[in-house]
Amino acid sequence: TNQYAEVKGGVYPVTNDDVEPDGTEHPGWPMPFQQTTLGTTDTGGNVPGSGSFTATFSGPYININDNCGTGSLTQSDDIDWGASGGTDCATPGFGGAGNTHASRSGFYELNRIKEMARGQLPENIWLQDQLTANMNIDASCNAYWNGTTVNFYKSGGGCANTGEIAAVFVHEFGHGMDANDAIGGIASPSGEGIADLYSALRLYDSCIGRNFLPTPCSGNGDPCLTCTGVRDIDYLQRQSGNPHTYTWSNANCGGSVHCVGGVYSEAVWSLWKRKLQAAPYNYDNNTAAEIVTRLTYIGAGNTSDWFFDRHTGIH
Repeated sequence: TNQYAEVKGGVYPVTNDDVEPDGTEHPGWPMPFQQTTLGTTDTGGNVPGSGSFTATFSGPYININDNCGTGSLTQSDDIDWGASGGTDCATPGFGGAGNTHASRSGFYELNRIKEMARGQLPENIWLQDQLTANMNIDASCNAYWNGTTVNFYKSGGGCANTGEIAAVFVHEFGHGMDANDAIGGIASPSGEGIADLYSALRLYDSCIGRNFLPTPCSGNGDPCLTCTGVRDIDYLQRQSGNPHTYTWSNANCGGSVHCVGGVYSEAVWSLWKRKLQAAPYNYDNNTAAEIVTRLTYIGAGNTSDWFFDRHTGIH
C-alpha cells in the first residue's frame, strides 16, 4: 500500500467578512505544493510517508514571509495548521507566530492561481519559479507588486487585512503575470484592468476584493451598488449602469490607472457574461468562462498597449 500524509489548514476562500458564501474560514483545506520533511505535497496536499514530520509555508512556487513571525509545525502522520478567530497576527495557538490567516490563505490562493496560470502557459518560466509573498506588513489599506514580490498590509484605517482577501492575492499576482508574460513589462496605459481580470476569472466575481472596505466602493465617480472591494468591473453593478469609455475615464477620474483599466476589464467581463451567453453563441456560463480565460491569458501576454487610436496613431 501507499501511505500518504496530508497537510491542511484553515483558508478564507474569498474574504474574511464572515458572510456566506465562503466568507468564513474553512478548516481543513489542502496546502498544495508545500515543503515538508517528507517532501513536497501535491495539489491535494498529500505527500508520501508517515510518522512525525514538519511543514513550513514555503514550496517550489510560493514562499510566505509573514511579518508576524515564522510558521513551522511538526505533527504525526498528518499536519493540520488549524483555524482561528481574529485577524492580522492571530493564530490558532500553535504552528508559530507566522501561522496566521494571511499565511494560510495566501499560501493556498497564490499556489492555486499559479497552478491555473501554468495550465494556460506551461512554458512560462516565471510561473515555474518561487514567488515570495510578504504578509502582515505594518501599514494599512494597500497591497502591491514591487517587481519581484507581492505584498499585503495589516488591517487598519478602515480597511481589512489585504492578506486575507483572495481577490487581492490574485490581483497582485496579476501584475507579476503582466510583467512576465510574452511581452515583458506592464502593458500601457494601465495594468490594473488585466490584474482585475485575472482575479475575476479565478474567483468568478466582478467585485474585486470584497470586504476591502466597510461600504460600497466609490468607483472613481460612478459608485458601486454593493461591492465592498476596490472596484466592480461589471458596469451594471455601478450606479450609472453604463460601460465606461477611455474618454469618460479621462474626463471623470483624470486618467487614473485604476479607472482606465476598467475600460477593458469591463469589456472582457461583458464578453464572458453577456456576449458569449447570448445569441448566436448561447454558451453556458462555464464554457464562456473557459473561452474568455484562454483568450485572456494568450491575448494579454502579447499585449503591450491596451488602446490604439486608428485616426491619430496614438497608443
